[in-house]
Amino acid sequence: MHAVLTVILVILPLSGVAQAQNRNPATIPVVYSVPGMSQAIVRSGVVFDKSSATPLALDAYLPRGLRKGERRPAIIFISGAERVRQWHWFITWGQLAAAHGLVGIVPDKRYPRGFDGTRAGYEDTERLLAFLQMQGDTLGVDPQRLCLWTFSAGGRLTSVGLQPDRPGGTMQAGMRALPGSVRCLVSFYGVLDMSSELSSVSNEADRETLLRRYSPVQAMESLAASGGKSPPVFIARAGKDVAFINNGIDRFTSAALRLNVPLTVVNYADGDHGFDGLNDTPQSRAIITAALRFVQEQTAAR
Repeated sequence: MHAVLTVILVILPLSGVAQAQNRNPATIPVVYSVPGMSQAIVRSGVVFDKSSATPLALDAYLPRGLRKGERRPAIIFISGAERVRQWHWFITWGQLAAAHGLVGIVPDKRYPRGFDGTRAGYEDTERLLAFLQMQGDTLGVDPQRLCLWTFSAGGRLTSVGLQPDRPGGTMQAGMRALPGSVRCLVSFYGVLDMSSELSSVSNEADRETLLRRYSPVQAMESLAASGGKSPPVFIARAGKDVAFINNGIDRFTSAALRLNVPLTVVNYADGDHGFDGLNDTPQSRAIITAALRFVQEQTAAR
């Protein structure tokens, strides 16, 4: 059973923070670094699904010194795009995970715009979890100590970790992993409510079914209604983000508090969308540090 901890942190504005510029995430790193990042052992191009026209692969960043047969917790970094393994932004996230003693996983997924993209991304994330459960040991991953860490539009896929456990520990069609393997959830400036996106579904029952499966806030509420417990959640909110994203974060946070979900919320009042790569400030680095520490604590061996 998860200990219940609710923490609300407010990062106060920093005067003189420059407006974020349009910078290419393929070429810029995360603004935080620690010694040993470059020493991560990289397993690149590991194919985890061949069912689509273009196979889906992952890059795994392993801590140096990992012993043969040893398994470590893993962070799965879920971006708001499809194939980001070559983006310097996510290369440095993988390296950061490894430098903190964790395995960093940066996967491909099918994620075009629109609801069909959400459905495809959801399925691909489930396939990835199933792959890690069945073959994670080849990458030094403990499949029962996973963190889903989402960014931006990838926040929709937080819902993968908010589904009820399946009796017997089985996987439907051999593909869907038990969400119980997800020890914690992290979302940076993520889309956490899909109510407006699914408002065009005319049949109310169909709309509610889709929301409970794909929209994180409704998935969390549905999980609680079924007697399930949400993994602990860490949310980083960028105060200068668009209203659509922040309003959804606010609704998710409100629901989590009402349901007594273990929750940490950091509001970077002067932060931009993508602050972890755009705002080179002490605030950004403090949030990144806190989020990594949160994952270490939640995925520790029990």
